[in-house]
Amino acid sequence: MKILLIEDDEVLASILLQSLSQQYYAVEIARDGQVGWEYVQNTSYDLILTDVGLPKLDGITLCQRLRSSGCSTPILLITAKDETNDRIRGLDAGADDYLIKPLNLEELQARVRALLRRSDIPRPPVLEVGALRLDPSICEVTYNNQVLNLTPKEYSLLELLLRNPSRVFSRGDIIEHLWTFDDPPQEETVKSHIKWLRHKLKVVGAVDWIENVYGLGYRLKSQKVIISGNNEREITQKNTNHNSSIPNSSSSVEQQFNQAMKTLWSQYQGLMIQRMEVLQQAASEIFSGTLTIELRKSAGREAHKLAGVLGMFEQEAGTQIAREIEQILDKNGELSPAQKHQLISLIQELGKLLDLMTQKVVNQTPTSIEEEINSKLLLIDPDLQLGSQLQQVAYSMEMQWQQITTLEGAKNFLQTTSPDLVVLNVDEIGQREESLALILDLATHIPPVPVLALAVSDKLVDRVTLAQSGARGFLVKPVTASQVCKTASQILQSTRSLTANVLVVDDDPVILAALEPMLKPWGMRMTGLDDPLRFWEVLQSTAPDLLILDIEMPHVSGTELCQTVRTDLQWQELPIIFLTAHWEMETVQQVFAAGGDDYVVKPFVEAELMARITHRLERSRLLQSLSTKDPLTGLANQFQSNRDLQYLIAQAEKNQQSVYLVILTISDLRQINIQYGHEAGNQVLQRWSRLFQSAFCCGEILGYWGNGEFVVGVPVFTETERLVINHRLSDILTKLRQQVFTAPNGDRFQVSCYFAVVDYPNDGLNIHSLYQIAISMLQHN
Repeated sequence: MKILLIEDDEVLASILLQSLSQQYYAVEIARDGQVGWEYVQNTSYDLILTDVGLPKLDGITLCQRLRSSGCSTPILLITAKDETNDRIRGLDAGADDYLIKPLNLEELQARVRALLRRSDIPRPPVLEVGALRLDPSICEVTYNNQVLNLTPKEYSLLELLLRNPSRVFSRGDIIEHLWTFDDPPQEETVKSHIKWLRHKLKVVGAVDWIENVYGLGYRLKSQKVIISGNNEREITQKNTNHNSSIPNSSSSVEQQFNQAMKTLWSQYQGLMIQRMEVLQQAASEIFSGTLTIELRKSAGREAHKLAGVLGMFEQEAGTQIAREIEQILDKNGELSPAQKHQLISLIQELGKLLDLMTQKVVNQTPTSIEEEINSKLLLIDPDLQLGSQLQQVAYSMEMQWQQITTLEGAKNFLQTTSPDLVVLNVDEIGQREESLALILDLATHIPPVPVLALAVSDKLVDRVTLAQSGARGFLVKPVTASQVCKTASQILQSTRSLTANVLVVDDDPVILAALEPMLKPWGMRMTGLDDPLRFWEVLQSTAPDLLILDIEMPHVSGTELCQTVRTDLQWQELPIIFLTAHWEMETVQQVFAAGGDDYVVKPFVEAELMARITHRLERSRLLQSLSTKDPLTGLANQFQSNRDLQYLIAQAEKNQQSVYLVILTISDLRQINIQYGHEAGNQVLQRWSRLFQSAFCCGEILGYWGNGEFVVGVPVFTETERLVINHRLSDILTKLRQQVFTAPNGDRFQVSCYFAVVDYPNDGLNIHSLYQIAISMLQHN
């Protein structure tokens, strides 16, 4: 189900987004009523969730306008004013239901489910078809009482098909229903989700429930074949678990949401402090008798926002205090001496409460495995001091660590959880042979779990032994937490980059059919081509990260294709592996003379082929990263991003379109480095780069040009898209200014930034002229 959330308070919007996303709804956010109105005109939603007190167009007026235009979408109003008159006005305007801030999230979810059931198409509380059961209230799917471990998109896809059993959904239809406007995937992504959903249904016995309707799309199959024999189910389970001692991690929706709320408070406590500072300034001016009308209104707005969200962080007392502050400030006329005294007292009390909340978050550390069961990085080491230091450093690097002090405990942990990376002390945790066996088990898991080994000796034989077992990194103890985090980050970056597009050219369809199931578990998407005459066309359209060529093919040989690739500047660095039935020296020489990187002899062994593919991808990505990426931020360096921007502008000129060039600079980076050290400055740059990458992930050009200067290039196709881009820029700037950083000495600080937005072709016709204008704008700020 797709929901439009219209909310101007970024904290509340983030909380509601997290809550609704955990229930597998696709949520789009508008920051004011006017933008919300425009969104509804261009997109169909299943529910509109809107605040009443919105800028530009308030929620009740928006509701009236929507109903007048014929919009029948269910509307749920949110307001912080618990007054009968406001509730009546909202319902009379056409709203279907209302909630009072601070919201009870369980009640919110229940009301959303009720409104969705009440819409044009009846929606039963629990969907059941045969032995298949989907319960939206707890987001659980079972078949014959077996729970299916589905991803959010797989769950939403199955719910969509179950709610519309006779309808055929094209890939475009599915994208429109399950993805937000700002996050559209490629249609191939839908195909991938369909395949995995079918696979998971098949594992529990629901075979062939989703059918392809040729040329149209997918639907729930009316004639269902259910395999329920005990023997067959046992065989399926054995095949599923074979050679896999590290199953995928799973956790309840409630656990995930509680963890997300902790993260949200850490993220937004800086904004809470800013709001509190406005109230404290108002208290100071009340005391001195100089409170202005502007500051009084501003303080009332900040108290209103604090009242709306503090209760959602389990601080009902804070909500009540903030509400009393708001009520006093909203009164007409001069404040009486008693009101002034009460106001100052309430602001002081609220300030103490926020200080306690902030201190609690800063000092909070994990105490058990259960508290950190969803950790992505695992430390297996009896050194508790190292574990404590990692937790402190990880907070600033946005990593999550779990420490286990025994090898046996680690093995038990890995039976239920699959971390992104393991740091293993091979000498002090137990017998080295057992440690090596665990490394090998992790390395051979599909997909593999990278291991960073810590050892007390730096002998060559130790390094060789660990490398042979599958370790991806090596550090000699004693080590610092900063060293471990930095090395772990580098390993994660290289291993995660293995997700790749692979183009395979072979005229034998059997080879193509055999390769796809080999590559898929490693996160690689394969395009098979059995007609070499279409090679150049497919190469350009798929833009592969690696190319696999057969040598002997009709019309054009693999070596001739390789030579053609190597003569084109765009593809000169593309890794190429040959498949050949010949192993003679003459064939091998032809392969390397044509520009091939490696070869595998048919019939090939899966382990050998995958080892060669992953090795080539890793080396290619490493070389590419060194030459095109800034090592600190991970963004494109000045040379690469400048080249990408030139190409973007060339395309815009060709298509008569516009391009936004955004320059953002950290104004006090040099002062941060001087006052807190370069480690603190690096922390700021890395956090900023992660925020940019999460905010701009739809083909925009991101780059870091040094000295705290970031650039973003965004293509602009329509006026509507221009509004959306401005909205996204506003959001990212708000997030950047809300970040709170912790220096090595424990001091907490925030960062100020300046930005300028220039427009091709209105402000300049090339990168240099656009940059000059942007810098001139920054200097006048």
